[in-house]
Amino acid sequence: MLQRTEMTPFGLINMSSNGKAITNLTWLETATEPKTGNKDHHNSDAILDQAFQELHEYANGKRQIFTVPVSLEHATPALREWLNVLRQVAYGDTISYSDLAVRAGKPKASRSAGSACANNPVPIIYPCHRITRLGGDLGNFGAIRTLSPTDARNLGIKAALIAHEKTSWPSAT
Repeated sequence: MLQRTEMTPFGLINMSSNGKAITNLTWLETATEPKTGNKDHHNSDAILDQAFQELHEYANGKRQIFTVPVSLEHATPALREWLNVLRQVAYGDTISYSDLAVRAGKPKASRSAGSACANNPVPIIYPCHRITRLGGDLGNFGAIRTLSPTDARNLGIKAALIAHEKTSWPSAT
């Protein structure tokens, strides 16, 4: 596993790659936050290069859809199903957890939709920030996993991502 950390307009982001696909994306609270697992923190690969290039293009309003390969090999089949529906939520749109459940064909499963968002290994790429509570409240966001999903810093990142998409692309609604 290779891993790389970069400062972005949305905060300090760490991504992991298995050499063929991105396996994890998370925000770090600080540059010295300890990382877990047996990973090489000093090397990069073409996948990480592509992922960070696409992330910077997204931040600069030049990309709406990520094309970097993503591995969901550690996700359960149910989570993979939710994430595939989540990935279809368009840039610039926000929908409720209930709406996501309806799109997944499970209209009574809004809590499961929220759980899928909470367990998303690659936020932004699979855009869980586009999912809000019914009525538009932000809900939760686990960007910095060492903090509560209700922490103001996490919700600030979610709000910034939503605002970015609403204002950075001419066709965004």
